Amino acid sequence: MSKIVELWNEEELPIKDGIYFANRESFSLSVQFYPNLLIEKGKKFDLVSFLNENPDYLTSIDITKKIKMNTGEICLLGEGSYGSEGFIAYMTSDEHLKWVMYFEKSNPFINAIELPNRFLEVESSANYKIIIDLKNPIMNINFRWSDYL
Repeated sequence: MSKIVELWNEEELPIKDGIYFANRESFSLSVQFYPNLLIEKGKKFDLVSFLNENPDYLTSIDITKKIKMNTGEICLLGEGSYGSEGFIAYMTSDEHLKWVMYFEKSNPFINAIELPNRFLEVESSANYKIIIDLKNPIMNINFRWSDYL
């Protein structure tokens, strides 16, 4: 079992902006929320090594929304224990974690809509939306402010 799956099963996530795959791959995300939203893929890193060096960098999570996709897969949204955090998790149809994105200052994610061609639009309580390519979530992340929709 990978470390992220172990943490997920304990309802915890690392406090590090990133995307964490059940297959043990982790990538940092460089995130700027103000004055303009900008999300960029960072470097691959080893989650186990990160947590060995930073054992207290964990947050408890609350799942606030569960959305079943047309494919049968499941999207879970929620928040961390510090209030400013948010996460997007993507699960198999039998509820095994595929990947989870965590943002320390995104605010909770409150809704998601499945778009054509396996895209997912996720809305934060901070009034912006992130569009994720479910075929390749790490390479194709887009975003937009809800005010412009």
